[in-house]
Amino acid sequence: RQVVSTQSTGEYEDSRSKLLEDKSRKQMDMRRFNDQMLQMERSFIYPPGLPNRPANRNILIAPSILNSYSGSVFPGLFDSIAIAQESGLEKDWNQVKKQLTIAAWVTKAAARALSPDVFPN
Repeated sequence: RQVVSTQSTGEYEDSRSKLLEDKSRKQMDMRRFNDQMLQMERSFIYPPGLPNRPANRNILIAPSILNSYSGSVFPGLFDSIAIAQESGLEKDWNQVKKQLTIAAWVTKAAARALSPDVFPN
């Protein structure tokens, strides 16, 4: 039968406490990361929806109205540009300006969500 000294028991407890602390810290870091990802994804949701498609509220990725077989990045902006180039009407170019403003605004919101200041250590 082996007897464990109190010194080695104390060292074991210290090591165990450190491991549990590290595990807890890693879990908190992972939670912080997941929360930031969630906030970043939410940043790209625009409640009024895309032009002529209010059901599509994701500003970053959605089907294009010009090509329903493929997705498009910033579809509201690129579809508006294509429509304005074809028509040349001022109202269509105003829609391009609006979509560009929305794209810039949600991109800044996404960047803020990824900032370390949002969920500090």
